[in-house]
Amino acid sequence: MLFALAILNAGSIPLASSHVTAEVLSTLAKAPVVLALVGLVLAMVFASSVAATGLVVILAANGTLPLVAALALLLGANVRSTVTALLTALGGGSLVGRRLALIHTGTKLAGAVVVLLVLGPVATLLSSMRLEPGAQVAIAHLGFNLALALIFVPLSALMARLAMALMPNREHEDMTGPRYLDPEALALPAVALGQATREVLRMADLVTEMLRQSIHAFEEKVVAIPTRMDALDDQFDALEAAMKRFLTQIDEDKMTEEQAHREIALLYIITDLEAIGDIIDKQFMRLARRKRRNQIAWSDEGWSDLVTYHAEVTAALEQALAALAAQDATLAAEFLARKRYLSKMKRQFHLRHLHRLHSGVRPSLASSEIHLDLLNAMSRVLSHASNIAHAVHGDR
Repeated sequence: MLFALAILNAGSIPLASSHVTAEVLSTLAKAPVVLALVGLVLAMVFASSVAATGLVVILAANGTLPLVAALALLLGANVRSTVTALLTALGGGSLVGRRLALIHTGTKLAGAVVVLLVLGPVATLLSSMRLEPGAQVAIAHLGFNLALALIFVPLSALMARLAMALMPNREHEDMTGPRYLDPEALALPAVALGQATREVLRMADLVTEMLRQSIHAFEEKVVAIPTRMDALDDQFDALEAAMKRFLTQIDEDKMTEEQAHREIALLYIITDLEAIGDIIDKQFMRLARRKRRNQIAWSDEGWSDLVTYHAEVTAALEQALAALAAQDATLAAEFLARKRYLSKMKRQFHLRHLHRLHSGVRPSLASSEIHLDLLNAMSRVLSHASNIAHAVHGDR
């Protein structure tokens, strides 16, 4: 960079002595906005605002550029330094990245507009300094950026709120499609597996939320849960398909044996999570619709047993997924011990239901098939959670 600027310095001497150059620049000095745009384009051509700023300093130092023209070009180069980040963020960056890029561009652009409005007085102030023209331009560059920092840093909270208002959170951005999978990482197995793990944990959060909400579908006054479960299951299926495509495209030749085992384990876990989602959407919700359609009521004791078992299964699933998130084999082993206890609990609740049938409890007689099917469906959720715990424990 320094060598290139030295060449530019030597090459600009003939320009400085040209009457045509002096006339053109004298004319352009009367149109600072045009010069600012020229400075922006110049920085884009150089693909570097640093190079463009250095060129402006050199041309001002050897007399090619009047001070006003140099300042206008400098402002354009400063604004250009934000454009690449803005375009990159808008092209595919995260919501936070887009907000930061908007703030960066907005503050630079606002500062440039203000300075352009008072360009004459600024040039007069700089000219009063007993410095070379190039040094004056360099000081202007430094002062411009320091002034922006001093003005806008105290206003950072306000700007953050403004950026959030201009680019609000959108539910569909958070709810649909993979968020962490980058095709560029497929050639780097360690990075790709890390991204896949983050996405699996997101899937785990989704299936946990589905299970938590599912019991409310059997309550009398709640009618929207089955529709919500359908939407969540569709989202889950899309994530599962994207995850399987991503994992099977990782470069196998670059994977270590440990990474290959981890890839297989993730594929197993994805399959079990997808199976849990299907159980909730297709079995739980089918039973809920059937109960509502036939106007079936639970017995008080039967409903209490179902709610208790559902809460225990949900807590157990969360424990298995916590073991997955932490890659904690000890926590996975604790889940497996808990699963044996819950299997006994299910048998006890099953026997309690049979006793109610023998006692002729009418709500139990009417709801028996749905009651037992729901118990079995919850038990299947527990089985798939057990598969996840075994994968974390290293049993497959």
